[in-house]
Amino acid sequence: MINLIEAVDGAKGDQGCEAHPTHGDADDGAVASVTAVPPWENSASTQLLGTLATAALDKLNRGVVLLTEDGCVAFFNRGFRAIMERADGLGLENHRLRFGSPGVQAAFEAFLAGNRADGSESLVFSIEDPRCGRPYRLLVSKLESGSGFSVFVYEPGGGQRPLPVAVLRHLYRLTPAEAQLTNELFVGKTLAQAANARGITTGTAKVMLKTIFKKCEVGSRAELMLLLSLGPRTL
Repeated sequence: MINLIEAVDGAKGDQGCEAHPTHGDADDGAVASVTAVPPWENSASTQLLGTLATAALDKLNRGVVLLTEDGCVAFFNRGFRAIMERADGLGLENHRLRFGSPGVQAAFEAFLAGNRADGSESLVFSIEDPRCGRPYRLLVSKLESGSGFSVFVYEPGGGQRPLPVAVLRHLYRLTPAEAQLTNELFVGKTLAQAANARGITTGTAKVMLKTIFKKCEVGSRAELMLLLSLGPRTL
């Protein structure tokens, strides 16, 4: 597996958090204020951070790929490796993601190059797997640091578990019906399929989705999927 973070050669020392007094003179007998230094700011902890981050990403029930700013694969987790071994139309070539569909490949490359007509920071698309007859969903997002991209790959049927309705209601103040519709979309259904599953019309689902966007403070389905992917979930 590709390493998430390059270990620092010769890094040694205590891995715990450190506290340092702030600069400036303090009166005798006064307690100096301290600033906790996160362990990842200590070069000696870089290797440990890489190990912990990789273990956490391997625990997710989806494929995770991290791309550099120019689109080269810097890391992929265990889930993505398993998906690549099973799925047609998805793979790696010269350290870049390759899709069996020319249209999908073109849209993906255009997004990485910054050609986004709607200005969105995320892209959602699907790739068909002829062996199972159901699509894999992909969510591509630009990292906040501006130094690369994250790619989440969701397996068809069961690879992505629904979020607890109670959690959605508590965090985003969704009604039970809104939470259930959100979950239908989260597991990979189209809006029409989600509406049919909930016994409502597509028109009603569209109106409900606008309310969900407002409550979750997102502006698109891609942003909603990103929010749910990074937020509380059942692992």
